[in-house]
Amino acid sequence: MIPILMNLLIRSGVILAAALLLRHAPRTGPRDRHRILLAALMLLLVWPLLGITLPEIEIPLPFQHAAEETVTVTQFIRGTSQVAVGQASPNWLLMIWLAGATLLLARLADGLLRVRKLVRRAKPLTDGAVLQIVDGECARLGLAQVPKLLISSTPVVPFVAGLRRPAIILPADCLAWTHFRIRAVLVHELAHIRRRDLPSQTFATAVTALWWFQPLAWWTRSALRRESERACDAAVLESGVQASNYAKELLEIAHVFGGVQLSRSAVISMARRGELEARLYAILNPQTHLLRGMRVALACALIAATLMASAVRPSFNQTSESGAHIVKRNLFSGLLASAAGLSAATIGGAVFDAGGRGISSAEASLYNADTSTKQQVTTTAGGRFSFDNLPAGSYILHVEKPGFAPLYREFNVQADDEVHRAIILKAGVTGDSGAAESNAPGADPVRVPGEHAQAKLVTQVHPTYPPAAKAAGVQGTVQLEVVISKDGVPEDIRVLSSPSDDLTQSALEAVRQWRYSPTLLNGNPVRIVTEVIVNYTLAK
Repeated sequence: MIPILMNLLIRSGVILAAALLLRHAPRTGPRDRHRILLAALMLLLVWPLLGITLPEIEIPLPFQHAAEETVTVTQFIRGTSQVAVGQASPNWLLMIWLAGATLLLARLADGLLRVRKLVRRAKPLTDGAVLQIVDGECARLGLAQVPKLLISSTPVVPFVAGLRRPAIILPADCLAWTHFRIRAVLVHELAHIRRRDLPSQTFATAVTALWWFQPLAWWTRSALRRESERACDAAVLESGVQASNYAKELLEIAHVFGGVQLSRSAVISMARRGELEARLYAILNPQTHLLRGMRVALACALIAATLMASAVRPSFNQTSESGAHIVKRNLFSGLLASAAGLSAATIGGAVFDAGGRGISSAEASLYNADTSTKQQVTTTAGGRFSFDNLPAGSYILHVEKPGFAPLYREFNVQADDEVHRAIILKAGVTGDSGAAESNAPGADPVRVPGEHAQAKLVTQVHPTYPPAAKAAGVQGTVQLEVVISKDGVPEDIRVLSSPSDDLTQSALEAVRQWRYSPTLLNGNPVRIVTEVIVNYTLAK
């Protein structure tokens, strides 16, 4: 779990740290800094996809030692050995992240609801002089729709609310303000609306909720808010307001209303005491805007940081290297094949009971461990099912129906393969292995003791511990039933029990490559069936 968290922190930290540094480039104004920070938060949602498509560059980190794992293989005859099946440990990392993200998103939703109630209680402003100022400034700023002006019954600092239909909320005593103050306040809030700062800040809050464990995400969100305020201050100065007079008015508004607390995620308030000093300095010392060439250079630098965060992968142990590389390669090839229509493999068939009647409403799921994707269908009235347009790869089919023993099958399909199976489910309970396929070649196989099968084994590929299962702390026992052909090749492998799909795929990948010398009965080679158990154990 720790390597996964460190990987996420390092990669996301590269993007956010780059944005926080680039905003301090010479001659950058608040608008440019706001764009840089907002772009970083957007790229934070894109880089996982880039990580799939880009070639991987691995940088080893020596301070994290690999957890030692053990994989043991045993063959035995069914009924002579007792096997304890390990249970997959809960993914606490995922559960903690989900709890934190849910809590913060709920807090955002609560803030939006509270502000909505406040806006509903507010009354429309009907003063003709103020409305005339708003109309004139909207025309100057190029706003097609004039926002509503509302007066709050409670003391509030002027703010903008409403994601779809923005409104400007003013305190009850705003009608007693001077013409200079009311115009400065309205220009500031209209600039927020024109820049769409409230949707931007809400988006930043949602991204921060998803990345709540990344401290730089919180820092970027706060910096984004500060830059939006400074950009609107710059818009006020561009309207012809003298900087010293505007600074004086802003200071007085903050002194009177700055202590009023509103949800920072749901509204854009004009003045907060904790942010005032830096804003006053920026007002009295305005900065010029970036040249076009400098903007392009900063954008390229931020994109380069994102590409580096996507391609460069910190390595915490050697075991995870090949597994991650294989998963990434297969996932990319699968996406390309699906998008281009290059692969149209099909796995399907029909499910029957022992009497040959089709079993309807059985749940058939197909799992691809290479791409970590899972599809699920329900059998029709005649028991038929089909999974179409599959990319080439290895798949695990799981069929279950209450009252019948579940069935697992493993398939390795190439592009344009069409695999159709007639599957028979026998009455039983979970754990019963009385399921078979009707097209199994030849006569029923002869069940042999594990010692006999082990003695006949001439080629054994040892299973490897899946990196994903190792990182998640998953361990346990995979129990397989293997039908071996007359030539000594595993032709049918059934999964009797397993704690996870990753461990199942690892065991299947190894066992299907085993080769046996033929087993003779009365001098003739015969098909045999034996059971294999693979124990995956992590050192404590």
